Amino acid sequence: MNQMKKMTGLAGVLLLLAILIAFNAVLRPMRARVDVTEDKLYTLSDGTRQLLGELDRDVTLKFYFSKSNDRLPVPMKNFAARVRDLLKEYESRSSGYLVVEEFDPKPDSDEEEWAQRYGLQSQSLDMFGMGGGLYFGIVAVSGNREAAIPLLAQSAEPRLEYLLTRMVSEVSSEKAAKVGIMSALPVNGSMPQNPYMMQQGGGARKWAVISEIERQYTVEEVDMSTTNIVDDIDTLVVIHPADISEDTLYAIDQFVLRGGRLLAFTDPMCITALENANPQQMQMGMPPPQQASDLNRLTSAWGIEMVSGQLAADESAASLLDAGGGRAQRNSAWLSLRETNVNGEDIATGSLNEMMMPFAGAFTVASSNGVEATELVFTEDDGFTVSAMSARSGRIEIPALRKRVPLALRVTGAFKTAFPEREGGMKESTKPGVVILVSDVDMLADRIATDSMNFMGQSIVQPRNDNLTFAVNMVEQLSGSEALIGLRSRNSFDRPFDRVIALEKEAAFKWQAEEQRLNGQLQATQAKLSQMQRTRDDGQQTFLSPEQEAEVKKFREEVFQTQQSLKEVRKSLRRDIEMLGVRLKAMNIVAIPVLVALFGLGRGLWMKKTR
Repeated sequence: MNQMKKMTGLAGVLLLLAILIAFNAVLRPMRARVDVTEDKLYTLSDGTRQLLGELDRDVTLKFYFSKSNDRLPVPMKNFAARVRDLLKEYESRSSGYLVVEEFDPKPDSDEEEWAQRYGLQSQSLDMFGMGGGLYFGIVAVSGNREAAIPLLAQSAEPRLEYLLTRMVSEVSSEKAAKVGIMSALPVNGSMPQNPYMMQQGGGARKWAVISEIERQYTVEEVDMSTTNIVDDIDTLVVIHPADISEDTLYAIDQFVLRGGRLLAFTDPMCITALENANPQQMQMGMPPPQQASDLNRLTSAWGIEMVSGQLAADESAASLLDAGGGRAQRNSAWLSLRETNVNGEDIATGSLNEMMMPFAGAFTVASSNGVEATELVFTEDDGFTVSAMSARSGRIEIPALRKRVPLALRVTGAFKTAFPEREGGMKESTKPGVVILVSDVDMLADRIATDSMNFMGQSIVQPRNDNLTFAVNMVEQLSGSEALIGLRSRNSFDRPFDRVIALEKEAAFKWQAEEQRLNGQLQATQAKLSQMQRTRDDGQQTFLSPEQEAEVKKFREEVFQTQQSLKEVRKSLRRDIEMLGVRLKAMNIVAIPVLVALFGLGRGLWMKKTR
């Protein structure tokens, strides 16, 4: 009887094992994933899923990674695994239209040759070039259209989904995007009216921001007096629309309603416009150029306006300006913005660290009116507005009532016309549109956004801050697929041990305190030595007195004791971190299996009692 029970039990185990093997064989081709991370790091955004679901032409993503290089650091291997996993997610969401291919470009191989043809860059794994070349890039191919990420850096991981989606959108589109530039300023390199600027040779140069846009898109200049925006322009960039006519505003209005994308830089006090003025004409009594510009006649229909004659101010973002006479003066209306002043969740602004907006305006959002306004750049919560006169003088009084002031907005939704009285035109958009409004023009000017240096007789322009990056990112977002609009930045995949960081900070604080104490002792002893030197007699010009020798000996002893204490602090830090690591390993290796075993034993005993 017992033998029969044993045979039956063994048969049951074998049957269960066979069922599990069969179940695994059936489900193996299927791919099911559940993202249980707190920040949904492995979940594609709605825009990306929509783009992949609407693909109607084949796209190939070629992943080039030198995985056979035996000098690859572990973090890079882990990063490559996450990239590979994300690419597979793109493939699974594309209904068969997107295929992922992986290549290992070994030296002198066909894969390396193709990687070089696509423009991928090889990097060295060490400073001496002994680690061999590493290829780590992605190429998107669809028909005769190509796009590439030449080199993937781990620091770009939060933007990885955006970069991939942009590439897929670019190669799957029928035509390249076209950008129109409209401005009352000589942004396209026209000669300025100011003779002084002509003498400096800077007037003929095209603004750096325009040159950056031209590197990526076909650009067409649009006249400030136009009454029609041609259909082949996808994105219209308006820079300082001073004295813009109502007919031109109506043309922009209709452009937006029929699906065109608008990026507008307006300014309540544009200092660049004044710098471009002709002093001879002003001496003859002619009016100075219009420093203020806005699109309120247009945007008020959407419930958004820029406050007339008022500038945004923020004490925490105040800049030091030359007040004359060798003096520097803080001006809270000349904004030096940091990470806290930009929308860190938005992919177009999340990577910005430093921006400068001199005498920027302030937006107000009165009502939704069918659209949604997202703040991209803003002051701190204690921001306020000041008059242009106060900002110029630098005498700015901080009001009691303060709040966050929007400096740049992205407006999305169904737009309504600002000219309902006009006949024959569109009254509202037939599909959701996108407009980006920025309350400063000077941020784009070369003297604010760039630095020029002379290198071997050539003038090289370098970004001074993230102003140009911001502008190009905005154009890039508007000129791409709707999937790129509002795409969120992915949070970091690295989850540090908070307790370890806390221990390091605690030890660093102790170390700093010890260093401060040592410096204090050093200064006190040096002061005593100086006093003794002043009171010594002439026969002690080259020799220390017994008192001085005693003080020096005492100081050296204190230095030795302090150094010993610093060593103890470092030892304690390492010991605490090592003990924390031992506890974590013990929990992973021992505690979890023990808990599982205890659960199994408890369950077995409970089932035995219930029989």
